[in-house]
Amino acid sequence: MANRRKVLVDVVLWVVALFLAWVFIRQGMAKFSDTSGWARAFRVWHFPVWFRVAVGVAETVAAVLLLTRRTAFAGAIIIVAVMIGAMGTHVYWGHPGQVTSEILPLWLATLVAIGRRKSFFLRRPVADP
Repeated sequence: MANRRKVLVDVVLWVVALFLAWVFIRQGMAKFSDTSGWARAFRVWHFPVWFRVAVGVAETVAAVLLLTRRTAFAGAIIIVAVMIGAMGTHVYWGHPGQVTSEILPLWLATLVAIGRRKSFFLRRPVADP
């Protein structure tokens, strides 16, 4: 019974991680375009171009890190940080109602971070030859 639970948890974590990777690879890459809606939004928020590109890099790297069990924790933590920053931006600019778009990715990334923390922090012993 415990083995079935482990398998179920692992499958759920993979589905969530793959969904987040799909979302953030697309959104991260969109931030590299000077003509995207993201470029316009970052200008409205008075962020410099380098910051938009840095967020795009962070999101893209996070998406790639989510694709392995060993690095999924790090990718999830990056997404959590980016989502908290995005929520802060909406609140600062007087649009707290827009934070709802960050709640789901924040919650899902937190789920992956909690579920994959042991894979990230615990090292497996290497057998001596």
